[in-house]
Amino acid sequence: MVAPAARIISPESLDKVSVGRPCTFVVESPSTPIVEVLGPARRSLLTQITPQFGNTGKFDISFTPIDVGDHSVEVRLPGGHIDGSPFLVKAYDANRVSVTDISDGIVGKPVSFGINASQAGAGNLEIIVAVNGRNVPNFVQSEGNARFKVNFKPTEAATHTLSVRFNGQAVPGSPFSCKVAPGNVQPRIPVSGSGIELAAVGHSADIKIEGTSGMEPQVVATAPTGKILPTKLSLNGETYIASFTPEMVGRHSIAILINDQHVIGSPFNCNVYDVNKVIVSGLPGLKNDLTRSISEMNLREMTPAEVGKPVTFSVDAAQAGEGTLELVVSTQHTTIKAEVVACARGLYDVTFVPQTSEDHFVNITFNDMSVMGSPFHCAVVEATQYVQIGSLVYIDLPTDQHRLEILDNNSHPIKYNVTNGKGEFTVNQTGTYRVQIFRSHELVTTRTIHVFDTNKIDIVNAPEFVCHRPAIIGVNINKVGPGNLSATVKIANKDVPHSVRQSPSNPNIWEVVFHPLYAAPHRVTLLYNGVPKTGVLEVPVKAIGTEPWAGGLGLYQARVGKVSSFHIDTLGRSAREFDVVVSGPTGSALPVRCYQTKTGKLQAEFTTRDIGPHQVEVLNQAKPVTGSPFVCQSYDSDCVRIVDIPSVQGNVGEKILFNITSKNAGDANLEIIVTNPLGQTIGIQQIVLEENVTQISFLPLLPGLYQVSVTFGGVPVKGSPLALGVGPVGPTPPPRAVGRGLECVQIGERASFTVSSVVQPRVQIEAIEGTIEPHIQSPKPGEYIVSYTPKWLGVYDVLVSIGLNDLPGSPFRPTVVDPAAVRLIGGWNQYLDDSGRLKLPAKLVFDTSSAGPGTLECKVDGRKITSEKVGNRVKFEVSSEGLNAGEHDFEIRLANFLLPDTPKSVVSLGDQVILTGRGLAQAQCGEPAIFNIDGSKAGPGNPEVTLHAADTNLPIPVMISLAGEKIWRATYTVNTPGNYMLAVLWAGRPVKGCPLMVEAKGGADASKVLCSGEGLRQGVVGREIRSWIDTRRAGPGELTAHCTGPRKVAYCELYDHGDATFTLNVKPQEPGRHALTIKYAGQHVPGSPFTLRVAGAPDASKVRVYGPGVEHGVLATFQSRFICDTRGAGAGQLTVRVRGPKGAFRVEMQRESQKDRTILCKYDPTEPGDYRVEVKWAGELVPGSPFHVMIFDTQEELRRYINSL
Repeated sequence: MVAPAARIISPESLDKVSVGRPCTFVVESPSTPIVEVLGPARRSLLTQITPQFGNTGKFDISFTPIDVGDHSVEVRLPGGHIDGSPFLVKAYDANRVSVTDISDGIVGKPVSFGINASQAGAGNLEIIVAVNGRNVPNFVQSEGNARFKVNFKPTEAATHTLSVRFNGQAVPGSPFSCKVAPGNVQPRIPVSGSGIELAAVGHSADIKIEGTSGMEPQVVATAPTGKILPTKLSLNGETYIASFTPEMVGRHSIAILINDQHVIGSPFNCNVYDVNKVIVSGLPGLKNDLTRSISEMNLREMTPAEVGKPVTFSVDAAQAGEGTLELVVSTQHTTIKAEVVACARGLYDVTFVPQTSEDHFVNITFNDMSVMGSPFHCAVVEATQYVQIGSLVYIDLPTDQHRLEILDNNSHPIKYNVTNGKGEFTVNQTGTYRVQIFRSHELVTTRTIHVFDTNKIDIVNAPEFVCHRPAIIGVNINKVGPGNLSATVKIANKDVPHSVRQSPSNPNIWEVVFHPLYAAPHRVTLLYNGVPKTGVLEVPVKAIGTEPWAGGLGLYQARVGKVSSFHIDTLGRSAREFDVVVSGPTGSALPVRCYQTKTGKLQAEFTTRDIGPHQVEVLNQAKPVTGSPFVCQSYDSDCVRIVDIPSVQGNVGEKILFNITSKNAGDANLEIIVTNPLGQTIGIQQIVLEENVTQISFLPLLPGLYQVSVTFGGVPVKGSPLALGVGPVGPTPPPRAVGRGLECVQIGERASFTVSSVVQPRVQIEAIEGTIEPHIQSPKPGEYIVSYTPKWLGVYDVLVSIGLNDLPGSPFRPTVVDPAAVRLIGGWNQYLDDSGRLKLPAKLVFDTSSAGPGTLECKVDGRKITSEKVGNRVKFEVSSEGLNAGEHDFEIRLANFLLPDTPKSVVSLGDQVILTGRGLAQAQCGEPAIFNIDGSKAGPGNPEVTLHAADTNLPIPVMISLAGEKIWRATYTVNTPGNYMLAVLWAGRPVKGCPLMVEAKGGADASKVLCSGEGLRQGVVGREIRSWIDTRRAGPGELTAHCTGPRKVAYCELYDHGDATFTLNVKPQEPGRHALTIKYAGQHVPGSPFTLRVAGAPDASKVRVYGPGVEHGVLATFQSRFICDTRGAGAGQLTVRVRGPKGAFRVEMQRESQKDRTILCKYDPTEPGDYRVEVKWAGELVPGSPFHVMIFDTQEELRRYINSL
């Protein structure tokens, strides 16, 4: 119940009050209210109620909170609560806010302190950090439960004040002081490189330090164990490069100091990882623990994966350090989606589902470095295989303990032979074979093999088909064996959409259904389980209807140089009504021969000469027949080549590949048929590698000779048929070891070699200083990759053994070198130009005492430079002898490893003879031509010059005179126009660029050039100014035009009419006087340079019209004159028209002079009435025009008219 006419009047700040301070509000009530205040503990607080003096009905209510928290205030009258009662008041206590952890700071480094307001109640914190009267930005981070962390970064070395207020009240101790000392006074020095970010164990990590102002930095690399790693420091220009080689995984501390002070950011953190500690296990064909024998291995890791069944393997990178692990599963043709599940930190399960029975490869990288053994090979087989009858089937048997049990279609056991670890048997009847693989008496896996025979495919129905109607081919496959029927339908090189279905009327018959759109033969290939049936079915297609039609393959496909034909069904009409037009790719017409056959149809024949699309138009009474014009693709099968044919005999079960190129062959159907030794057609794969290159591959399942037939547009290509021999499954090759890791390696860089062996090899690596631990992984069965990281220079012993026997060649003795330790005496800077290239000639002396036992080699453009070795010093004299002037490749290698920080090129100045002058390119008949020869930068020698006509080889005398020190001037005169060969030799050797072609032109007479047109005298800005030039009587020469204004150049365009006459268009960009220069053969034509006056573009808005003639008046006293001021209006013509009550008036216009821009106009009105004065400038109305002028008989009429306006 709420008492009426009573309310609480409270200030806005009543929601929050401070403990210990009175809280006051006003109650408006007709009688004294009853007030009760309950604290957070529900204890009543003392309240004071005081009537306001002079304000009857208003009472001041006051109470003082003593506890932090919510206070409930109830205000009642005898009749109940008043409006707004009860309400809450939040009490707070700023004295309970504590500020902690204030410590002194350093310029440039973050300073933080804590604030605890958990006991202070509700409210707002205000934090101000200031120094010298300026605020410093600070950032507050909540830590929960009203606790906060405040951060700021000082930029001045002075005492900072920290002001903390709570709900506007200062907390105890505020403002606080924080002393800030000067920080690192080092300037900010750019530091970059893998050595302060991410580095790999055993690989050099580099740090680039720039801007040190010549002071050498100190770099200290500390491993997680506290070990200080050796660091190399080198200078490259003004940049220091520090390098170290981490030896263990973990976070390394990198301190960089200059003058014993850390640079800004130092010490840096470098995360070190070891890609070799990424372990891949559980992948089929991959050994998990290579120390086990084959008999102990998990069967799942030895058997290949199967199509459609998930493959799951594990990747353990827990011990490899921090980084990014990337994984891609792919085949030769596509990538496979893989799902990755994180099982624990650094441990992942990867699952993918193979969709095809081809080799899959798993590429795994860690921080962009390939995991050892990547890409991993995963063999994938069909659990259910489809093979042709008569094929040899091979089943892998991993060990001697594995055996097979094979049952044929009638459940009869089949015998098999074991060769080189494979069980082989022949399938001789169609149906399903069951294969079980046992290990001892344990069933490992099963295989299902479906055997089929494409020769049993029977075509039962293939009549002549009709355009635009369903075409159905009936096929009986009852005796073929298990599998699926498919087909391809083509016309020329176009695929025709089709479907394969079971006959709705006869379940034993399957149908190939398509809708032909063209009246031409269609080629149908039937495939069973992807294997084509021998022979291609060609079905005829005709058109129907009441109109003549054209049909035949010649409308769509033609062979270059061979007669192509098509027929026209005239439906009894006269042959004279028909026309055939065949156009080549360029639009030129081809001859066409038409004649009537015995069937009454017209036969059209033509022969294409070019490759590409031809247009064939078939017209009946000048109207195209249905489908016309047709597009016929012309091709040339002679341009198709079979390339990359295997040079050695293949083996059963190994894919055979070759390529077919069809560049410049045109568009036609490429058809490949491969038959096995039994005469059966087998399946192939076609992959387009690039434009006009197709890869062909097939998998032989029988030893013997395979015939490959290749046709293009139905025509056998050159080299077809091709015979390829396939041998039986080859024996296992003897174990061997190859790789760079057995020859020469770099210290600190991981090296590897490959061992081919059925069983895992044992590897031991020994140096004088100790042994090196090898890492062994197997990316696929029978192949092992051994890697190691050399720690010391010298010659190592690498012992490799298989079982109890050493591998042939063991122990191998690789040399370990350090190319970075090769030192050039005196450094590189003295030998390099501004672009970092080695200047020739140069004498280079290297110190190899700390680089290890390797041979130092120097090459320029692949040519070895002779060296001279004395002790540990190697000397090279690199000269420019035999090199042309310019840049050449340069490299220095130690044991075939490039030395770091060496120039990549040398520059040879050669004989720098410089030729200049117009006479090097052109000459004018009858006039001396001159050019200069500058040999000041060349070696010793003198110039020799010869000039002779290019067509007749007649020599032309050339005079050479000395024009300065080692500078000559050459002069010659030719009398006959034409081309001449100019050769300049220096010291008997041709100068670069010679011989030169000189063009000699006949004489020209510029005085006979005629120029005419208004465009030679005047024009207007923005408009083309046109003139005409006639050079027919001036002889051969070059015509040029150039026009310049007061400040800008005008645009000139010469249009050649082809008869030695020209039109000159000039478009000026500014008004004023222009100079138009016209030259012929370098000489001014008569009148050149012409003075061209260009006026500004007309602007009617600038014309002012004034005077009594455009104002109202009385006829007897009317003055009809008015003035048109055209100053500033540009070029234009003034037009004035006056119309009176009875028609037009003649207007007189006059100006004082031709240059005067002010024009006086007059007209003579003869009767009163309404007059219209229209003034235009350059066809545009001027401001105010047309002017309406009223002329009256009396002054009184004029006055009344003006008053009415």
